[in-house]
Amino acid sequence: MKNDPIESAMERLDGVDAHSAEGRSILQKALEGKYSLVIAKAARIAGEAQAFELAGPLAAAFARLLPRGSERDKGCTALTDIARALVKLDYDDAELFRRGMKHVQMEAVWGGSVDVAPELRAVCAMGLANSRDPKKLQPMVELLADREWPARAGALRAITVVGTDSASLLLRYKALLGDKEPEVLSDCLAGLLALDGAEALPVVAKLADSNEPEVREAAILSLGASRRADAIEWLKERFDQTAHLETKKYLVVALASSRTEAAMAFVLELIREGTRSAAAMAISALSVYHNDRGLREEIVRAAESREDGMALLREGKL
Repeated sequence: MKNDPIESAMERLDGVDAHSAEGRSILQKALEGKYSLVIAKAARIAGEAQAFELAGPLAAAFARLLPRGSERDKGCTALTDIARALVKLDYDDAELFRRGMKHVQMEAVWGGSVDVAPELRAVCAMGLANSRDPKKLQPMVELLADREWPARAGALRAITVVGTDSASLLLRYKALLGDKEPEVLSDCLAGLLALDGAEALPVVAKLADSNEPEVREAAILSLGASRRADAIEWLKERFDQTAHLETKKYLVVALASSRTEAAMAFVLELIREGTRSAAAMAISALSVYHNDRGLREEIVRAAESREDGMALLREGKL
């Protein structure tokens, strides 16, 4: 039976040393080849190995694939992996990343077509953010209006990396404007908290009191993700003040996800001394860390201090 050429080419890349002359030659040959899956694998290896000598061949492969992506790179996998590798290699080519940010690749699916390039646009926005282009924010503003939410979220993360006063204003405007996707708003608020710190807290806190559940959830989770002491205190105070069960769940999840000492102490105290519903929320929020043996033991000890603790642990699948 004849060997599959793609499978054989993929196997040749297994274990290749990107820092040896022979390894770089093998990877460069793969990048110059015609199989997008092989190109994608070579790009991942080069990026993970920080093989700076392969930045040129990576950029060349990107330029070759981009004009005919729908024909030569189904799913946009190779282009995205190349762009991600170039970002890891601190490649400074603003024009390459600008072109990637504009790339839309429609592919047929059952009942229509779908754009498979939003992640590529997001990755290229990060590449542009790290470049020395003085006008790097302009295409990111355009990407904020992208139809696909992963591209908008990527633009917001890139704007955060730019980190200038102008970038901060863009994030603040987007926060007030909102977005129909909670993930996008969450990235926006996380960026705003990272850049403006305490000055951003009133803006995010106001959104955390929104009547729209998606907005409220995104704001609360971004406060936890910030790991800021003032944000953690706000979350703790709001938990004690609100009677809305769904909001309480968001608050506990945000506190647990922060993994700060103050937040974890509060959540564990809910297990020990809180109402049954509060303890159940806390156990559920911490259950995602079931592989953390030390934390798991703390949760069990906290639960064992109450009569219904073992039942709560079983319900929480711990």
